[in-house]
Amino acid sequence: MRRANVYIFSWLMFLVAALPVMAQENEAKVLLDRIAEKFHRSNGIWVHYSVRSVEGSSSGTIQLKGEKFLLRSMGGITTWFDGRTQWTYLEANDEVNISEPAPEELQTLSPFAWTGLYRQGYTLQLESSGKRASIIVMKATNPAADLQRIQLYVEHVELLPMEIRMRRKNSGEDMVIKLLACDMDKNYPDSLFVFDKKDHPTAEVIDLR
Repeated sequence: MRRANVYIFSWLMFLVAALPVMAQENEAKVLLDRIAEKFHRSNGIWVHYSVRSVEGSSSGTIQLKGEKFLLRSMGGITTWFDGRTQWTYLEANDEVNISEPAPEELQTLSPFAWTGLYRQGYTLQLESSGKRASIIVMKATNPAADLQRIQLYVEHVELLPMEIRMRRKNSGEDMVIKLLACDMDKNYPDSLFVFDKKDHPTAEVIDLR
């Protein structure tokens, strides 16, 4: 009987200790749900952003509609993704590569791939919350996952992640993405996210599918 009481007491102590963590995770998920809903229900989002990583610094723009995106980055690289197929145009080589990227590959391309990641494969933590912004941390449950940690600085009024820090596996430094400007009220046709050969008639097409 005494052993049973000790077991029950230990279980209750564990439950009490876990409650704050569970509450933090729930708060973080509620906030991420609101952000993801805002992004996915929009007919078009335009973002100007900067990136700092081990490879160096750059900037670019991304146009989004659901899972679709059109990414223009420094160095003359343009990427279209229609939800399945990806076209990457390299201006320096005048060539376009066609592929069907896995979700892990998309994580490294779109700064907003996390809006579809947080629901599974990651633990969530509300690291801090103030009147104007919150910090949410996502940690991969799989040690082999390419993207191990994501830290979001979320502004409350517009529900926008103003800064995103990503830590990849075997990397000693975060990739830091900052939103410099954002317009959530665009209306993009689906054709925007598909490569049109007419715009680059001399480009060599390399199909990697």
